[in-house]
Amino acid sequence: MAYNLSKIQQLIKQALNAENFTDLCFNYFRLVHDNFTDGQSVSPRIRQLLEYAEKHREIPKLLEAIKECNPTVYHEFASELGNSESNQAASTTEVKTCDILVLAANPIGTNILQLEQEAALIRQRLQEGEVGKKYIVKVERAVQVEDLSKYLLQYQPLIVHFSGHGNPSGEIILNNSQGQAQLVSPVALAELLAIIRGRIECVVLNACFSLQKADALLEQISCVIGMSAEINDNSAVRFAAGFYRGLGFGYGYYKAFELGRNEVQLLNLPDNLIPHFVTRGTSLFEEEVVKARVTRTSPEKSTTATLYPLWFGTNRQPSDPDDVSKGFSGERDRQLHYGTCQVAVPKSHKIGSTGSSALQRFLNLTDDRLKLEQDSLNLLDEASFFVNIQQALQKQGLDKNSALVFIHGFNVSFKDAALRAAQIGVDLQVPGIMAFYSWPSKGKLASYTADEATIEASERYIAEFLLNLAQNSKVDKIHIIAHSMGNRGLLRAMQRILAQVQVESGISFGQIFLAAPDVDPDLFQELAAAYRNLAERTTLYVSAKDKALATSGIIHDHPRVGFFPPITVVEGLDTVEVSNIDLTLLGHGYFADARDLLQDIHQLLLHNTSPDKRFGLRTREEGTQKYWIIGQ
Repeated sequence: MAYNLSKIQQLIKQALNAENFTDLCFNYFRLVHDNFTDGQSVSPRIRQLLEYAEKHREIPKLLEAIKECNPTVYHEFASELGNSESNQAASTTEVKTCDILVLAANPIGTNILQLEQEAALIRQRLQEGEVGKKYIVKVERAVQVEDLSKYLLQYQPLIVHFSGHGNPSGEIILNNSQGQAQLVSPVALAELLAIIRGRIECVVLNACFSLQKADALLEQISCVIGMSAEINDNSAVRFAAGFYRGLGFGYGYYKAFELGRNEVQLLNLPDNLIPHFVTRGTSLFEEEVVKARVTRTSPEKSTTATLYPLWFGTNRQPSDPDDVSKGFSGERDRQLHYGTCQVAVPKSHKIGSTGSSALQRFLNLTDDRLKLEQDSLNLLDEASFFVNIQQALQKQGLDKNSALVFIHGFNVSFKDAALRAAQIGVDLQVPGIMAFYSWPSKGKLASYTADEATIEASERYIAEFLLNLAQNSKVDKIHIIAHSMGNRGLLRAMQRILAQVQVESGISFGQIFLAAPDVDPDLFQELAAAYRNLAERTTLYVSAKDKALATSGIIHDHPRVGFFPPITVVEGLDTVEVSNIDLTLLGHGYFADARDLLQDIHQLLLHNTSPDKRFGLRTREEGTQKYWIIGQ
């Protein structure tokens, strides 16, 4: 007897409310869940589920899931659902899903690895946390290539963990039918995942060189963890132990990844920088504690935005001196203002974006715009400003903290500067505070000349803000990102600070990022020594496709530092070409819009890694000049 789909549809409507239905789809039919669209009502979603379950012969699985959610209503309908034999079988057959699938292989003739210890530590570390106790872990040993699809179909995992060997070409090494080594290319693996992806969210490639072709997997999977080079076996095992401890205590994938790296470092083992985390998700660096999405556990559902705090300095005039909530104008003031504000960041935020166009929002039925909370604008006197920062850092309770200061470029309003600062801070997950300096740009495309004069007049205020931040905030490290014309203000400000250092010691900065500088190269060569003297490392990002800087070069009848040819290379600074990454329409927004670039910045913020050792950079030499290229 066939199933009565009409009765099953009625069963779903009576047995499950909207939230229960979404949970069921997420946990048992992830492909269906992922195809739901924002604003879609429950009825078409039920039809999607039934069509999928019937096509894939998973009606018994669906009925078993409904029965578990609401056995009372299920039994009321049981006699009317049809296919009694299959239905009975479904009630006695366990759905063989798992949350973490460990696939281990140590073929004949390869170096012996500690695969059993790794699997045991994964289970042990997960059990330490309440969330981890809910994870179901399956371990398959001596995995043969031909069995990959079987295991993925059988277990439908959230996380696939490969444990074993890899080669310099980025291929993982599994067993053939005789137990000998057989190579599996990431491209072939990606195609397999495209066919039967199921619920998979994360792939961990705990094998040497496995990061080399991780981009192929990112076409299908939200995040991939791999090794950029050969990794010590003990280090690989301990990385896995730290990673799964993080998941066990409810942390997101990136925070758990950082814990894995840190465990290797704490034990004084080599290669703690070999593991890398890459993602195509909406947040590059997910650090918040989250409710684990394990079997029979629902994901957090929140449509509310997160309020992201910012600290700022500005020499703009307030739009209304009696009402700071009205913001700041494009007119200059003759004093430095300090303050705080908050930006609402929606759950739908996409990395590198402050919000989609009106057309995209209409088509997606989702408002992903970051919004400045005008009522949160608060002016503080200098002393209160730094007390506020210190209190915020104390609440975070970090052993080491930092501040990242964003200095915007031409044609940017105060509001736009706040939104961009929040986007950068959220995407980079700065361990400390995010701040910005907003000089009085007119915020108009036609006001380029006026902005040039204004940034020059703002140099002393920028210097004062940065110097006071370094002296009074009690932040361990202050990092700076300057974009476009903002680099002119920063360059002169650093000159002023350097002069101040002659009489006051102890003033220094961490990472300084010069993104698309709209600066004369001769002036830059003359004054760049200030960066060498004041910063831990300074990185210059340039592009050959930046049309805004190309136009500036025409206006000034001379090229700009951020545009090449010619390439600008200065002793003591690292020049990185970004022409090959995805740029915005004009190319000028790449400093905040490109995932590869944000990852490079993040590596520097955390580890101060030299360009020769950073993943994703390639060396290029022109005569005696050496620089690096990011992107494919």
